[in-house]
Amino acid sequence: MNSRVRFVMCVVTLATLALSIGPTSAQEAPDGPTVGACAAGAGYASGCDVDQDSDVDILDVQLTAGRWNSSGAYAPGHNHWGETWTGATGSHGLRLEHTAASGSTSGIVGQSASSDGRGVYGYASAASGPTYGVRGQSDSTGGRGVFGYAAAASGTTYGVRGQSVSTSGTGVSGWASGGSGETYGVHGQSDSPSGNGVFGYATAASGFTYGVYGQSDSSSGRALYGYATAASGETYGLLAKTDSTEGRGVSGWATAASGATYGMHGTAQSTAGRGVYGSASATSGLTFGVYGTTASTSGRGVYGYATTSSGTNYGVYGVTNSALGYAGYFIGAVHVNGTLSKSAGSFKIDHPLDPANQYLSHSFVESPDMKNIYDGVAVLDANGEAAVTLPAWFEALNKDFRYQLTPIGGWAPLYIAQEIQGNLFRIAGGQPGMKVSWQVTGIRQDAYANAHRILVEEAKPAEEAGLYLHPLELGQPAELGLDYQR
Repeated sequence: MNSRVRFVMCVVTLATLALSIGPTSAQEAPDGPTVGACAAGAGYASGCDVDQDSDVDILDVQLTAGRWNSSGAYAPGHNHWGETWTGATGSHGLRLEHTAASGSTSGIVGQSASSDGRGVYGYASAASGPTYGVRGQSDSTGGRGVFGYAAAASGTTYGVRGQSVSTSGTGVSGWASGGSGETYGVHGQSDSPSGNGVFGYATAASGFTYGVYGQSDSSSGRALYGYATAASGETYGLLAKTDSTEGRGVSGWATAASGATYGMHGTAQSTAGRGVYGSASATSGLTFGVYGTTASTSGRGVYGYATTSSGTNYGVYGVTNSALGYAGYFIGAVHVNGTLSKSAGSFKIDHPLDPANQYLSHSFVESPDMKNIYDGVAVLDANGEAAVTLPAWFEALNKDFRYQLTPIGGWAPLYIAQEIQGNLFRIAGGQPGMKVSWQVTGIRQDAYANAHRILVEEAKPAEEAGLYLHPLELGQPAELGLDYQR
């Protein structure tokens, strides 16, 4: 056989051999590992089963590309640092899901070491619509939709901070959509001795703005609930402050036209607490420590309720340090459904003869008894007598009667011919046609008076002994005043 023929046969033989062994060489390296899952951190192996389908094919080769780091170890994770992904399909730009049912896991963890950095930054660029820069959701019964944690022990830090530049926007909006249960639209907590669980700041110098705005649609909800849990110290469930010349430290508004609503409701369980405490610190101007208003036909502008059934407590307690001030000032009718106690009393009106320049005052008539006074003028008949008829309720209301008779126009030996019986008494001893001025007093005997007699003299309780209602008038220092101690 000549050399040319032998060369052609050799080439054909080699080609046949290559075709017979080619597929095996493409799938498995001659000295590669057996088929198996790629192990993180293991040395280079071109034949590992990346997609774990029990064989090594071209797809495994493609998946393996880029998974081997500079040290020759397999890295199962992704690294897309500095990349930007853009798309307009689907409902999620990026979705990461941690499927563990327990443990302190995170779907996404963002961290920034920059002094001006953001661990997670969300940006909703649409100029309208209910968009969210960052939205968090939790299905756990004890979960947090969004949890912010500022770990620095000092500095002006924020667990969560929201900002809105819209004229009707909301920096942070919390929504507890559950129809029942003790839920919180926004829950803030601070462990710092001078921290703020929730801090709201409306920087606009004008307009109808809110540092913090709360709303509740529940029939027993709280639009804003503040809770100071410390059992001692000068704490505040809610502290509000305004620097405006027309501002309100706290403004409460119950808009419902019916029902037992409260523009503001305060509760204190401390033995020295205040359910609601208002302080107007300005030294001049028409200011209000607490201001209440109601538009209801049966509403209460301010309502005070001391619920304990014993002790010296006060539904409403007012104090003024001004000699010309009023601890309480009322415009309109005032009703006291109980016993009224006072140090003095009078009426004060514009002077009838000079109303523009003077006042006229009269003091009350006082008595150690619950005494009523009745008087009138009777004209004696032809026998020098008169019968005076009193109201039908007179004897039901009064007892222990006292009489005074004064003849008018002359002297007469007048006397009571018949004491009050059947709501009538008789006068005799005068001249026919004489006028007689009469006065009768009686002590109340109605049910309320019988149950609440005035104690004319009583010992001071132990906690008030040595203290005075009016220390200065008695030559004692103001510090010994009963109200000074309170």
